[in-house]
Amino acid sequence: MNIRAQLRRLKNALRPYYERLRYGQSVDEPMLVHEFFARKTGGVMVDVGAHFGTSLEPFARKGWQVYGFEPDPNNRSVLSERLKDLSTVSIDNRAVTDVSGQRLEFYTSDVSTGISGLSRFHESHRPTTTVTTVTLRDFLKTKPVSDIDFLKIDTEGFDLFVLKGFDWDKDPHPKTIVCEFEDKKTLPLGYCVNEMCEYLKSKGYQLIISEWHPIVQYGKRHKWKGFLKSTKQITDPNAWGNIIATKTQYFPDMMNVCRRHGPVAA
Repeated sequence: MNIRAQLRRLKNALRPYYERLRYGQSVDEPMLVHEFFARKTGGVMVDVGAHFGTSLEPFARKGWQVYGFEPDPNNRSVLSERLKDLSTVSIDNRAVTDVSGQRLEFYTSDVSTGISGLSRFHESHRPTTTVTTVTLRDFLKTKPVSDIDFLKIDTEGFDLFVLKGFDWDKDPHPKTIVCEFEDKKTLPLGYCVNEMCEYLKSKGYQLIISEWHPIVQYGKRHKWKGFLKSTKQITDPNAWGNIIATKTQYFPDMMNVCRRHGPVAA
């Protein structure tokens, strides 16, 4: 092995340590759920906003049935190529919200592939296509799904609308849900993080808030802050993060998983 190859291997080996020093401790909320379900094979995951499949792939490779939604055609192309060997993954090109059958403008950005969506919240957003909407209620009527283990939502502001489009009158509900919050995105759409949390609580969930520091630049790595028990503990109005919601009977185990990865504010 030549010296360049050795230096490249050393650089790759040291990268995680450098990033931790620069950005601090970090978490991947869907992977916390993956750890929670460590012993479960053959589960069901619904991934709304699948992007490149980073969150769903570990579940799919355990044999889970995964229904992914990715309206961005460029992201979907990468996603489909990445998971082409997995027969248990189904990818839908529609945008999930609380109304089916609408045709809406869809915005993408040359700054970050991760902020595509139905809302133009960043100066780099441009309308690049139109998409058809569907609710989870209507989608799941067409699938042989009786029980969802994990519902992951990352729709750049439309997460509450996705939740409202689920058939909550039908049991059982998803065992775990991870959805994103960021008031900077959602207040223009008519809701805040407190409203989404109250909605989840009304459906029988207990919550862990994974808070991240305000975003400095899209397309770059962000800095994680810690786990909270309540939105009242969020001190920065520009903070963002993910809500980890579990049914009451699973909450202690999920809390234990989170505590293995970072402190939980008292």
